[in-house]
Amino acid sequence: MKNCVTLELQGAVHQGGARAFFWKLAAEAGLTGWIANSNSGVYLRIEGTDEQISGFVRSLPVRVPGAFRLRSVCVIKREVQVPDSQCQPGFRVLNQDGEIPEIGPDRAFCSACAEEALDPASRRYGYAFFCCRNCGPRYSFALRSPFSRRNSYLTAFPVCPDCRMEKDDGADPHHQGAELLACPRCGPRFFLLDRYGNQVPDDHPLGAAREALKDGEIFAMQSLYGGFQLFADAFNPDTILRLRRKRKLPSRPLGLMARNLEAVRRYCECSDQEARLLESPSSPVLILKRKPGTALPEIISPDTDTLAVGLPFSLPEKMLFEFRNRPGSPPPFELLITCGDNRGGKAECLDLDGIFNRLITFTDKLLCHDLKSGFACPPSICQVHGKQVHFLRRARGYVPQGIELAERLRRNIGAFGCDAGAAVAIGLRNRIIPSQILGRVDREAETAVLKNMFEHFTCLFDQVPEMMACDMNCDSFSARACGAFADLHGLPLVTVQTHHAHALACMAEHGLKRSLALVMNGGSPGPDGAEWGSECLDARPDGFSRLAAFKPVALNKGRPAQLFLDYLSANQVNPLPELLRRLGVDDMEYEFWKQQHSFHSGRSHSAFRLINAVCAGLGIISDFCTYADRGLLLLGKYAARFDPAGRVPESIAAQFRFSIAGESDFQLVDWTDTMLNLARIPSLSEEEKICWAEAFCNAFADSMLAMSRFAERRTGIRDVVLSGSLFQNPVLLEKTCARLKAGSFRVFTHVQLAGDESCVPVGQIYAAGLAEET
Repeated sequence: MKNCVTLELQGAVHQGGARAFFWKLAAEAGLTGWIANSNSGVYLRIEGTDEQISGFVRSLPVRVPGAFRLRSVCVIKREVQVPDSQCQPGFRVLNQDGEIPEIGPDRAFCSACAEEALDPASRRYGYAFFCCRNCGPRYSFALRSPFSRRNSYLTAFPVCPDCRMEKDDGADPHHQGAELLACPRCGPRFFLLDRYGNQVPDDHPLGAAREALKDGEIFAMQSLYGGFQLFADAFNPDTILRLRRKRKLPSRPLGLMARNLEAVRRYCECSDQEARLLESPSSPVLILKRKPGTALPEIISPDTDTLAVGLPFSLPEKMLFEFRNRPGSPPPFELLITCGDNRGGKAECLDLDGIFNRLITFTDKLLCHDLKSGFACPPSICQVHGKQVHFLRRARGYVPQGIELAERLRRNIGAFGCDAGAAVAIGLRNRIIPSQILGRVDREAETAVLKNMFEHFTCLFDQVPEMMACDMNCDSFSARACGAFADLHGLPLVTVQTHHAHALACMAEHGLKRSLALVMNGGSPGPDGAEWGSECLDARPDGFSRLAAFKPVALNKGRPAQLFLDYLSANQVNPLPELLRRLGVDDMEYEFWKQQHSFHSGRSHSAFRLINAVCAGLGIISDFCTYADRGLLLLGKYAARFDPAGRVPESIAAQFRFSIAGESDFQLVDWTDTMLNLARIPSLSEEEKICWAEAFCNAFADSMLAMSRFAERRTGIRDVVLSGSLFQNPVLLEKTCARLKAGSFRVFTHVQLAGDESCVPVGQIYAAGLAEET
């Protein structure tokens, strides 16, 4: 039996995010019931014990945000000893059919704001925490809808009379209507710290930070968009090496930030399309081909012939290049090295003190500010090939733009994605809105960022889910977190296999209800207990059939040389001493690996394991991959150097053989012949590796065509979607698309999403929202 109380809360509690806030509050208190808008606020029916109800009501004046301006709590009706069968199974938000609020993505600063910040005659000279209505933070600053100063993180800084006058001045087109207008008198401020946490006295911390960079120091700046960004002089090899050692990044490509487009074109090949993208309000980081013979140190990106380059997105970044506040200030920088502070791309919920304690191990100075920021929204990363823009990371400047669907979802749905490349998404009517990538989830505590991010989405869009979707692997941290969230709110839960979700995400972008799918990635658990990662699927929202995959190999996490030798061991082939020397493996190490091999209980179909093994066989890489996609980048580096007008000799192309065999309804692609051939070749020169890498990429594309042809014979379907992080490599993507199109297949790739695991929650929602109800 439960007691029930119906309340009316009066104030601004009918505005965006209020119902979602009370939905969360009631569930945390263990209450059921509902909430609905009233003429002057909201009606709130809560069902539970007397202790639960009284505790909830007493907490309201303290826990309700000031933005809701709660004026009164009136009891409309009280019921005692109500049978549980007459009560709600969970807490529900009624009448969610109203207009969904729009929150715009963050925008790069405009030229007018930059001129104002760098104009000595301006009262905002040297000040970086302001923007006009046409630029600056939106999504990253929003606490709830609608977007306003009061509903943003800047609410902690009341506007001064001068800024208010500018904001309300109809004759001032630059400042009029700017919700985030601020100045040194009323807005946030920077302060400079040394590595011990002591404040460095300076009236212009940004100017002191520029001097530190010029002196070869590693410098961390607190971003307006959450987290910290590390900077170093791009032309100081000693500082770059020190940054690599301290951050434990021996070979991963580092990013570059350029002062302007002219600096980008001085060091990179940049087309007009790429230039427009760099200077657009979204201003993503682009992967551009490096110009040969430039003065940039090779250690910036030793594994590629490309550079990840972006322009300053925020005013603090712009001023870091150009602000000169006193005689002797360094001239404007052309390029700066930049990388994030995050530990191995992990999803972490850390307060400022926790981040600071980590940063002091590899920085000399820290530029912090007193503005609380929310979830880290890093820069988006894109690559242009074939006139098409492809996302490598979809984040700042694009989130929270939604994916428009051809068909309406049956209900509001939330999704928590998967552990690798974790992200969340919410599905509302005919739109799916994904978050930025939040990192990798490796521990239970790290799932808090998924829950917090999703609850933030419910406040931004003033909608709550009626169903949750998660990964089919119930042992994953994200699936457990999603299950706990669904239990807390009394919501049904749907599970979707990771590679199926990959396929559905691409299908959602193109409005497909059934398609063949090639999903190639680093691997994740499949329903049969093996690690999947090279899948050819017949995909539909309500299920899938697995039609083909690469033949599995032993599941281990050894270096590429060990993966290559595992292929030989699986076929009872003992490597010759010359091969072991070529792989950098001694006899004792090999014997130890053979003993380990018999203990491997798992099997892996991962396409990345094939890539790494081939790279070892070609001599492209044999030591440990210091980051997950190193083998793929190196393979692409060599293949991209191949003359497009050239042709691979037949004698080399013949070395890369695969066979397809299996049951009538499922086939395995076997690369054993390729591995045996690579075991017999001599060491290759750098020039020879180019041709051999090109030959393998051609063979890989041929295998994609062979899998698709088998699937087409089984299903009659000629639509093929490509997903997975392997297809973020432009060489493999281009060759696969060309082979499939030549084979009369219609090919679909990701356009609005990145092809890595951050697209998984979109596919989960597409499955849960369009599948037939049972």
